[in-house]
Amino acid sequence: MTRFLAPLDHHNLSDVGLDGWTYGYRDRVRFYELDALNHVNNVVFLKWFETIRVTYVQDYGFSSYGEDDPQLVVRRVTADFLAPMHQNQDYIVAARTTVVKPSSFFMEYAVVADDNICATGEAVGISLEQDGKTRREHNLIAINNVIQRDGAKKSGFV
Repeated sequence: MTRFLAPLDHHNLSDVGLDGWTYGYRDRVRFYELDALNHVNNVVFLKWFETIRVTYVQDYGFSSYGEDDPQLVVRRVTADFLAPMHQNQDYIVAARTTVVKPSSFFMEYAVVADDNICATGEAVGISLEQDGKTRREHNLIAINNVIQRDGAKKSGFV
């Protein structure tokens, strides 16, 4: 039986053509994710990106979403839809950070099904204080994790 939402490592991701990716999980398209054309609605890909981003930032140490943690907001997100996906289709969604700055980070996403990249995306995340306005620097654990695990480049550090 396939285990869904279980973390996948770089070996699993490399096996499906995502070389250089280290964070992802497997899931299955559900009926309610389909649109009138009977394939996955475009907005669903953005939901998948959001879902993996939340677990990613927790696992990498950016935030536990506690009371004193930074507010992590998405400044920008894009998606490219490359192939249709259908009900009950198994897929893998992956995320990684490519660039980390003192209070922001740049992410990439990929969705793979049946050995095809079906969608890709990018996002810019920003770390804010609890006031929702003032930038807050990332903690060193998160910075080191994205560099060591994802190979992210540092930018803007003194």
